[in-house]
Amino acid sequence: MSKNVGSIRRSQIISTFGPGAIVDFRLPGSGALLSGVMQGLEAWEAYTKGGYKQDVVREPRLEVLLGVDHFRAPPVGTYQKDGQTKDRVLPIERFPDWLSCPECHVINRSGQWAPSRNGDSLHCGKCRGKPAVVPVRFVTICENGHLNDFPWTSWLTHEAGCSRPVLALKTVGAGIGGLLLTCKSCGADRSMAEAFSPNGIPKHKCGGGRPWLGGRETGCEAAPRITQRGASNVYFSIEQSAITLPDWKVPFREKIADFVDMLDYLDDDEDKMIDFIKKKILPSWDAPESAEEIALRFREMKEDNSGIEGDLRLDEFRMLLTDTSSSDESEMILLNRQQPVPATFSGMISWISSVERLREVRALTGFTRLRAQVGGKPDAVPLSRSDLSWLPAVAMHGEGVFLSLDLEAVSAWESRPEIVEHLALLIQTHMDTARAEGKQVDGAPSQLNARYMLIHTLAHALIARMSLDSGYSSSALRERLYVGPDMAGLLIYTSTPDADGTMGGLSRQARPARMAQLVLQALADHELCSADPLCYEGMARSGSNGNHAACHNCVFLPETSCEVWNGFLDRSLLSAGPLSFFKNLIE
Repeated sequence: MSKNVGSIRRSQIISTFGPGAIVDFRLPGSGALLSGVMQGLEAWEAYTKGGYKQDVVREPRLEVLLGVDHFRAPPVGTYQKDGQTKDRVLPIERFPDWLSCPECHVINRSGQWAPSRNGDSLHCGKCRGKPAVVPVRFVTICENGHLNDFPWTSWLTHEAGCSRPVLALKTVGAGIGGLLLTCKSCGADRSMAEAFSPNGIPKHKCGGGRPWLGGRETGCEAAPRITQRGASNVYFSIEQSAITLPDWKVPFREKIADFVDMLDYLDDDEDKMIDFIKKKILPSWDAPESAEEIALRFREMKEDNSGIEGDLRLDEFRMLLTDTSSSDESEMILLNRQQPVPATFSGMISWISSVERLREVRALTGFTRLRAQVGGKPDAVPLSRSDLSWLPAVAMHGEGVFLSLDLEAVSAWESRPEIVEHLALLIQTHMDTARAEGKQVDGAPSQLNARYMLIHTLAHALIARMSLDSGYSSSALRERLYVGPDMAGLLIYTSTPDADGTMGGLSRQARPARMAQLVLQALADHELCSADPLCYEGMARSGSNGNHAACHNCVFLPETSCEVWNGFLDRSLLSAGPLSFFKNLIE
C-alpha cells in the first residue's frame, strides 16, 4: 500500500509496534479499519533512501554490547526538503489478508473485495450501502515467531462435492463458542471454540509466514496456535537499554589526585594497596565504595578503559553512587544529587539520590510470540532478513530516584538458612513447572536468586506507592535493577522522547522526609493481599515465571514498567515475617 494510513509515536515503535507487530488504523476520510503488519528494517532503508543521518542515535556502550555501528530512530514525523515539508513514513503491509463483511458476514481474501473509488479501502459490493469490510479477528502464530492467516477453507470440513466454498463467520451466541464458521455453499459449520482447544488445528502445519520480511520459512515443525490479532501474545518486544554516562574517570581522578603516586607504587601488591586505601582514602571518601572497588577503578583509569565492553549495569551503578551536582549542572547529561539516608534505614539502605536528569537509549533487538522470554538469553525473532549494521532505537530524557541497599546487610540476609531453604524450594518449583509446560530446562534463570527478587519486589512496591504522589501513573514509571555480587540497587525513573525531559515531580521523592515515609508506606502496603493466604503461600502464581508471593492484587505492575514481565517477585521478602529483609524495621 502506498498511502499514509495513520501515525505512531517513536517510543511505541520500540516497545509495542516494531517490525513484525500487527497494528490497527482508521483510514483518514472513510474511517475504514485497516490491519497491517509493520515491515522489517530493509523496508525502512528502502523508504528512507539513505536519508537517515538525522535519525542516528549514538550510545557507544550499547553499540558495543549489541555489535552495531549505530542506532536509528524510527523515521516518523516530517522533514524539510527543497523548501517543502514532507512526511517520513514507516512501511506497513495488510495483514491478515482475510476480511469480513459486517452485513452478510462473508469472509474472503483481500483480492476478492471491491476497492473504493480512491482505492484506500475495500467494500462488499453485494450488500446495500457497500459497507467497508473489516479484518478477521483471528490469525495463527507459533513459538518460532511465524505469523499466518488462519486456514479458514481447509479447517472447515466441507460436504462432498463442495467445489466453490463461500465462507461466513456468524455470531450466534456469547463468547468464542458463539462464533460459527459456515459454508454457504454446502451448509457445513464449525464453532471457532474448537480451534482454541489443545488439538484445535492438529492437521495444519505452520506456514512459516514472515510477512514483515516479505517471505516464508520452510520446515517449521512448531504447532500453530490460533489467537486474536490484537492479543498481547502476538508480539513481545525485546529491548536493550543503557543510561548515558559522563566520563567517570574525570571526577574519580580529581578525588584521588593526591594519592596517585602511592597507588602507582603499590599497584603490584594487592594487599598493601587495599590497606593504604582503607587507611588514607576511605576515611574521607564520599561514596559507599569498598577499598577493592576503588582499587579496581584506579586500574581501569590507568588502562584508559571506559568499560564499554563490560557490564553496562555495573558502570551505571558506580556512576549513580557518585554525586555529580558539584559539576556544571547545565552541562551534565546525568545529574545525580545525593540525599541523606534517613536514620530509620541505617544498616539497610546505604545510598539515596535524586536523579534530576538522565538520558536513556532504548534499542529494539527482536521480539517473541506466544510468551515473553523471562530469564536467560532470549531466542529473538529477527527484525531483518540479514544482519545489519544498525538497530532501531530512541533516546529518552527524564528523571528518577536511585537507592542502594547496604551490601553487607544484603549478603548477611541472603545467607540466612531460612532464605537459602526458601530459594531452593522456589528453584525446584520453577524447574518442575517449566518441565510440565514442555520447556527445555537447563538450570534456573539468573534472576531466580534472593538478592534479585528482593530488589525487584522492592522496586515494584515503591513504584506503586510513588504513583500516588509523584504525578505519574505506574505505567509511566519504569524500573532499572542493579543486582550482582557488588550491586544491590534500583533506579525508578520516567522519561520522554522530548529533549526537555520531565518536570521533577519524581526526583523530588528522594528528599529525606519524603523518602522515609514513602518506603515505610510501600512496605506496609504489601503486608497483606486480598488473595491471601493463597498469594502469600505461592499458590496464586501461574506458569514458570519465578514468582512466589505475587499476583495482580499486590505487586504486579503494568508490563511496560517491569524489566522481566512481572516475573521473579516475592513480597514475603519485604513484608513482616521470617523471610523479610526489613523484618526489624517492620516489627
